[in-house]
Amino acid sequence: MMRFFLLFQLVLVSTSILARDIPEDSVKRKNTLANFFKKDYGYSKATLEFANFAAQETKKDTSWLKIGGALRLNTIYTHYEGKTFPLGTELRNDWTWDTWRVNVDSYSDGLQLSFEYRFYPTFNTHFIKYGWIGYRFNPTTNLQVGITQVPFGLLTYASHSWWFTTPYYVGLEDDHQIGFNFTKEFENWRFNIAYFLLSEPRGTNELSFGVPASARYSYDVVPVPGNRNIERRQVNLRAAKLLKSGEIGLSLQTHEVYNQQTTHTGRQFAGAIHFENNWGKWNLKTQALYYNFKNVQDDNGRVLDFVQMGAYGFGTYDVAAEAAMYTIGVSYDIPVNWGPVRNIQLYSDYTYMQKFGEIRINGESQRFAPTHMFVPGALVSAGKIYCYFDVARGVNQPWLTDSFGGNSIGTGRGINYQEPISDTNPIDRNPSWNTRLNINLGYYF
Repeated sequence: MMRFFLLFQLVLVSTSILARDIPEDSVKRKNTLANFFKKDYGYSKATLEFANFAAQETKKDTSWLKIGGALRLNTIYTHYEGKTFPLGTELRNDWTWDTWRVNVDSYSDGLQLSFEYRFYPTFNTHFIKYGWIGYRFNPTTNLQVGITQVPFGLLTYASHSWWFTTPYYVGLEDDHQIGFNFTKEFENWRFNIAYFLLSEPRGTNELSFGVPASARYSYDVVPVPGNRNIERRQVNLRAAKLLKSGEIGLSLQTHEVYNQQTTHTGRQFAGAIHFENNWGKWNLKTQALYYNFKNVQDDNGRVLDFVQMGAYGFGTYDVAAEAAMYTIGVSYDIPVNWGPVRNIQLYSDYTYMQKFGEIRINGESQRFAPTHMFVPGALVSAGKIYCYFDVARGVNQPWLTDSFGGNSIGTGRGINYQEPISDTNPIDRNPSWNTRLNINLGYYF
């Protein structure tokens, strides 16, 4: 009886909180729930996958709470290393649960809260994507504290597709860390100053898929046996010139790479220039970036030519210590009125990764092989249902291969793609393109 009484009191208190700032004509349950769940996800990845409503609110004297999320199914058909797989192969050529996520956004008189937690049932892993509180000082000044997106390069994404561009797979697109992000707009400029003490906290994963430290959304340097390095004390500066329908900008980033075993500290430096603009139904995203991991060492004090990075609870893979990347993406919106279908966005994203490392093979120095990633596709929007149709193609791309991760984005694959580079397995200088047809069907609420 006591439990029932306490539950009843909790319901009363919750109802009073929700109703506090709702207009008198909206107190009826129907209108309250409509207000509670009403959202506009738009017709692009930038608004659909990063529905950070609290950050978008510029009015200081308003209050609201929004709860939402997504349920997504995924299927793939692959042609990797010259092979295909039968329909219904486990985790391939079959429908699987991709993700279900929970979003909470709140705004009250300038105070903000935004939170997203993700579950990946197929791989038995779950983790926080972001969770921060903030304050809107005025329409041009904002502060976020917590697990928040790193202000680097194109925001919120450098990509249009369900996939990302290659910078994501080395922690330089849609990265999230623990710290603060201060944003200030001045005339036609937007400035970001951010400091992140540590990477986002890890979640839970199935150890048969990878190391515990890789249970996270963003790709980070993570500790593995013999190489116990982590990221910490990161500083970001970003400036963007706001154009009529886009922006052009510059980003700088640096952080420590700390070895938990030896206490040695290396450092990463990164910089990017970017440009994005809309011309009617057309959108263009382009970016050039450079990064360098300086004096990063393993547990035995050896300087590393590639670091270990991981995410999604999978195994870590090699990432070249120094590289430049060049990305370009274009999209075109086609408004339609086909039953529930309201928009089709056609897009194409490409990244070229130029690595500056070398490795000794048979007594000679050989340059690391480049990485290519090309994703044409379409996003179909029908009410609250969104479907990505992507044809992802890649060379030395860690997710587009029958042997996940490995040395693809480090030295590049060897003649035998399943084995490390050695005198008997040199870098493959003429690798084939791997292809994956990916369909992702989601309900966003």
